[in-house]
Amino acid sequence: MSNLSGTALWQQVQTVTKSALSSGALKSIPTRCIEQPVMLGQLTLHLQIRVVANLARKSKATKDAASQIKKPEDFDPFLPYEPALYVGELTAHYRCLLNKFNVMDHHILMVTTEFAQQRKPLNSEDFHAALICLQAQQGLVFFNGGPEAGSSITHKHLQMIPFTKTENETDNNYPFESLFKHLPLAAKGSKQSTLPFPHKVARTAYPAGSEPDEIRRCAELNCRNYHRMLSELELHNLTDGLAPAHNLLMTREHIWVVPRSQSSYSNLAINALGFAGTILVKDDHQLTQLDQIGCLELLKNVTPD
Repeated sequence: MSNLSGTALWQQVQTVTKSALSSGALKSIPTRCIEQPVMLGQLTLHLQIRVVANLARKSKATKDAASQIKKPEDFDPFLPYEPALYVGELTAHYRCLLNKFNVMDHHILMVTTEFAQQRKPLNSEDFHAALICLQAQQGLVFFNGGPEAGSSITHKHLQMIPFTKTENETDNNYPFESLFKHLPLAAKGSKQSTLPFPHKVARTAYPAGSEPDEIRRCAELNCRNYHRMLSELELHNLTDGLAPAHNLLMTREHIWVVPRSQSSYSNLAINALGFAGTILVKDDHQLTQLDQIGCLELLKNVTPD
């Protein structure tokens, strides 16, 4: 079976999405998106708050999503995977699936073909799969490294959400990434931005073309940068080969890593997307809670002091 990449990969994502929606295999959860301006020094960040719609909270899809979290710890939805959600093979080690309970359109998963523990640090094969997907479509790749980082599945996987289109049809990046453009990042260095929680940001080594050797070279560079950031954030102390809880986020321009201390604060759950500037709340009550706490304060409370 040949591996998918580039235009063919994204066309297949769109084809399988239509089919899975039609069959009911894809359980999209509708939300309304609220733009939340937040001041950080002299800069205004426009965060995205997504509120699950009333209809969705009462739907079978949402109940299914909730029940999925309560399944046994050894439950693996990827072995076997649901055929209707299968997009194709990415590499010898990774395949692409649709996220069954998606909040945003064309939310895909990069899943290891054989079981690997989600809390294992990422390796060059993981970054290879990430680059293949980023080459197919502008977007945000993210990784929830352990339960405290927002992961409910133990089988190793990364996720990706494409950038939304603005009115003039240009790709719109995630709110926090605009901060990183001002950082003096060297090719092999990392920095912390002015965001008020521990994190490190590095430049993404992004391939200029689609040559396999170049993609692999960039994957190895990104992997080295990631491991250096883990070390700088004191996340290099492995227990049984498993890393302390953390999130990784990656676009064509930047990679950033955030250490985690807990998965939620005041019942407001945060996964990697929160550290891109996008927060999901279940209802208007949680939205009020978030307004009272503050978005940046919430993120501070789920990261180490």
